[in-house]
Amino acid sequence: MGDLTFYTVTYNVATRSPRQPLEDLLQWNGRTEQQLPDFCLFGFQEIKAQPQNLLLDSLFDDPWTAALRDILSDYHYVKIRTVKMVGLLLNVFCKRRHVSLLKEMQTSETRTGLLGLWGNKGAVSFSFKIYGATICCVNCHFAAHEEYLKHRIDDYHTIINNQYFGSSRKTILNHDFVFWFGDLNFRLDSSKLKSAEEIACHVNNVNLSLRTAKTLTEIWAQDELSSVMQKSKAFKGFFEQLPMFPPTYRYVFGSSSYDLKRRPAWTDRILYKNVDSSNEKYVLEVLSYKYIDSIQLSDHRPVYSESSVQIYTEGHFNNVDQPVIFQPINTWQLETENEVNLQIREYIPWVNDWIGVFKEKFTSLDDYVSYVYLPSETIECEESNDEYRRFDNMTSVCRVKFVPEIFSDGSKRVCLKFSETSVLNPGTYRLIYFSSTNNSVLGISNPFIATKQTCALNTSQEFGW
Repeated sequence: MGDLTFYTVTYNVATRSPRQPLEDLLQWNGRTEQQLPDFCLFGFQEIKAQPQNLLLDSLFDDPWTAALRDILSDYHYVKIRTVKMVGLLLNVFCKRRHVSLLKEMQTSETRTGLLGLWGNKGAVSFSFKIYGATICCVNCHFAAHEEYLKHRIDDYHTIINNQYFGSSRKTILNHDFVFWFGDLNFRLDSSKLKSAEEIACHVNNVNLSLRTAKTLTEIWAQDELSSVMQKSKAFKGFFEQLPMFPPTYRYVFGSSSYDLKRRPAWTDRILYKNVDSSNEKYVLEVLSYKYIDSIQLSDHRPVYSESSVQIYTEGHFNNVDQPVIFQPINTWQLETENEVNLQIREYIPWVNDWIGVFKEKFTSLDDYVSYVYLPSETIECEESNDEYRRFDNMTSVCRVKFVPEIFSDGSKRVCLKFSETSVLNPGTYRLIYFSSTNNSVLGISNPFIATKQTCALNTSQEFGW
């Protein structure tokens, strides 16, 4: 058995940029590296989405992603995926040691704004598999305004019915675990506390340090989302820890006071679903659920939750075989071809499998220095053929040769020669093998140092002898 911990944040940023430091988004309170979560999920809504921003964000990280990477790189996290749709942004990070185990990484998106034509509302999702468990992360923004409760319910069903992942057409609810978060925009009904002033007064009628569970529970009884879930109108089978924090909307910008033009409500939520809760192999536990009052860039407050996923596996939790194993790379000479050996077992490379060259301390799976393709027909060539095959692509040239060597476990050796343009600058690098069929990481090389080849001087020429 092993545990994976998840740190999930949702924040409607109201088109603001990350002007103040974002360290407060990480409520880790001086933990040791071993105590930090394995995965970090960040869902943002209402990211600035003007045409010039969309163009720049397609070429570079948007300001929120860049700010998160700067902070999390110090904790040795790697960004494994960014999914963006107009104002919706989902970022998924994991500890570096988990990168080699990421399988079947797929994304999906659904537009629900303006009759499905505009992506200011809807959801972006990321699906992946690790240690045999499938996980889906959904960041959403539902219809606003109190009178549109039915629209919010419809948004949920539209997303559920329209999102698929990969060639298997897996749905959101086909995963072992679902993390669903975002600005769901559910409000409070008007059964008891009718006005914004009444709600705000009830929230603030006692000192925050003395606020009792009963105080918030009385308001919570009017929460639309919890009522919808109880009646199975939406989010059937999902669960949420009772939020023992004040409503997260709507605040005066830069203040802890409510803007009474809108009735306060818990619009920002984090829900979970353990699809087969009867399966003792996969267990999800929510450890905490809080808001962050110190970040006041928006009229919303960020909400975060920590959870633990228990995965029961055969054997040791970290003892997971890799189908592609890089043999140790001892030297890499710049300005010349370099040879790399792979051990491939129980896997037939597909057309357009590719190997990325990364700096050793890479902070994103998008940050490859160069890449080469490894077409499948190179593995199927005759064992007597010792000739390298040459394949060109956009960034470099790779020559591949089947080597007639079979290891004791039945795996085969493949020899690759990377061109002199694969690595141009001295430094420490890694190679990562990606499957093209399901976007899985199948192997990571050891770090290796790329250096310029030194040539011995002819002393007789040097001194003119």
